[in-house]
Amino acid sequence: MTVDADPEPAPSAGGSTFLPILLVTLLGLSGAGAVLTWGLIGVFSGTSPIGDGRDPSSYGFDLSNLAVDPEAIVASGNPRDFLPTLVSPEAIPGAEVAALNASNKRKWQKEVVSGDRVVGVRIGGSARAYPMFILDAHEVVLDEVGGVPIVLARSPLVDEVGVYERNLGGTPIDFGVSGLLEDLSVLLYAPEVEGMLVSGHDGRVLAGPGAGERLAPVSGVVISTWQDWLARHPGTDVVLRDTDSLRRYRRVSYDRYLDGDDWILSPRRTPSGSLSPRRRVLSARPAGTDGEWTILPLESIDAAMTPAGLDLSIGP
Repeated sequence: MTVDADPEPAPSAGGSTFLPILLVTLLGLSGAGAVLTWGLIGVFSGTSPIGDGRDPSSYGFDLSNLAVDPEAIVASGNPRDFLPTLVSPEAIPGAEVAALNASNKRKWQKEVVSGDRVVGVRIGGSARAYPMFILDAHEVVLDEVGGVPIVLARSPLVDEVGVYERNLGGTPIDFGVSGLLEDLSVLLYAPEVEGMLVSGHDGRVLAGPGAGERLAPVSGVVISTWQDWLARHPGTDVVLRDTDSLRRYRRVSYDRYLDGDDWILSPRRTPSGSLSPRRRVLSARPAGTDGEWTILPLESIDAAMTPAGLDLSIGP
């Protein structure tokens, strides 16, 4: 992913890079078990931040009765809310982006460009694209598509995205960045629901009220390039950058980490079988189940891709 790619690449004459996943879309690394501790990047003022960056117990959550192995929960190196949640982001029709970018001559001034990865969401008759570089800089996005309140949970350390309806018991819930990780996946917390922690990996409530419940994954989510998504959904809109976060978008990039060969810290677990921990994979499983994940190396998906996309058979 290149945040400020410029000029825009010409449309591809070959097959699509579109990855249709019927349930939660997760594009990650097969060794999802490492722990990354990176420096504080927020600027804090007023009240002291919650969480010392090292000890999970310092984050103010009751971790005594987790619905997951306690050893999986680690501090990210940052306190709660070290990244601001993006709430109800501004969006424009996708057909207007090229003209907007043409009016901005400098790379860093441009919005999404053709080769950028986006997370595409379709609910009812509405389609919306979320540029990956925006998700990297916020990790949690609260929005509404087709009248349905949703949350996007971005875990850049494993190149993973989960998209869920953010209703539990019929009530929309707001989420933020907890500062904790479940292995390398972001843990969401609910500021208005004391003690609630939700896995960005699969939407499970791991602690607090509703523990054991699961946010409903949004179907029809894809990861593709912007040019492919726009070609297939010409009526889509696309989320714009938050003007208060422009410096963050320029500063936050995981490209070298994701393209590299090394972990910052060793994985907590290593995958069995032939896949190496750094292998790039696509993982999916049926909605609302605890069944096994179907894991496919990305190169095998590229080989099987057709101009119409790729249908995956997942589950038993």
